[in-house]
Amino acid sequence: MAKVKAVRTQRKNRIRMTHEDRIYQVFIYTIVTLVTLLCFVPLIYVVGMSFTSMMELYEKNNFVLIPTHPTIESYKYILKQANLYTGFLVSVFRTVFGVMAMLVFVVPGGYILAKQEMPGRRWFMLFFITTMLISGGTIPAYMLIKSLGLLDSIWVYVIPAFGSVYNMLIIKIFVEGMPQDIIESADLDGATEIQKMFYISIPLLVPTICALSLFTGVAHWNSWFDALLYVKTVSKQPVQLLIHQLFNRTVTSTNMDGAGNLQALISDMYRAGTDITIKMACVVIAMLPIMCVYPFLQKYFIFGMYTGSVKG
Repeated sequence: MAKVKAVRTQRKNRIRMTHEDRIYQVFIYTIVTLVTLLCFVPLIYVVGMSFTSMMELYEKNNFVLIPTHPTIESYKYILKQANLYTGFLVSVFRTVFGVMAMLVFVVPGGYILAKQEMPGRRWFMLFFITTMLISGGTIPAYMLIKSLGLLDSIWVYVIPAFGSVYNMLIIKIFVEGMPQDIIESADLDGATEIQKMFYISIPLLVPTICALSLFTGVAHWNSWFDALLYVKTVSKQPVQLLIHQLFNRTVTSTNMDGAGNLQALISDMYRAGTDITIKMACVVIAMLPIMCVYPFLQKYFIFGMYTGSVKG
């Protein structure tokens, strides 16, 4: 009886929604549902098309969400490419070391720029902001990379990644927003600037650092244009460039080079599908590592969405 009375009391204490409130709630849930579908349906389409055979693709007029008879031949074709595994290792290398290279200069640089008493602080800020807003362009960048001896080198992915003015300014803003009482207490204890940075500032900046590392890592993983410009050796190219090159091929011309006769060509195309299914499989393979990492870094991703809007 006590439980029943408690439930009745809770029902009485509930705030009764007016008719306008119900209409508003229905409207909001409808908008959220539509936005979710707009984001989720293209993903289902890409994954479904990657498992679709050529016959089913033709029967359904090149539009398949969930294939009736799924096949993995498109993935087999892609994974048979000898350089794909090397490309994955190169992408992992540039992502890991690129993020580390960014943090090496961004965290100390942002911490130093946050110090109001630093001599010439205004001129340093003007210099960094100018370099962020004004770029030399592709040709000067190519000439600089060539003069540094980084052409066709795997370090061309890491050396230019040292530092990011935008990320450094974000670190600066958050350092300026730290409680001054902690800094003053450290000064009274005789802590040096390096000790204050490592033992006070960096632990408080962990969410910011993780958010910036996440965005930088995604940018490195998805990057391929710099490799197209600077790297010619296939074994040093990242997986995104290899997939991009494979993306631009047609399965018909590839199969005609490897098939011994017309019957083998038709059979191979029937199993593997068309160039559309292979392209969709390339998209799935390219985004799979990021999709595996995102659930564990979701809270930092949400934090990073409003990181740049915080003002010091």
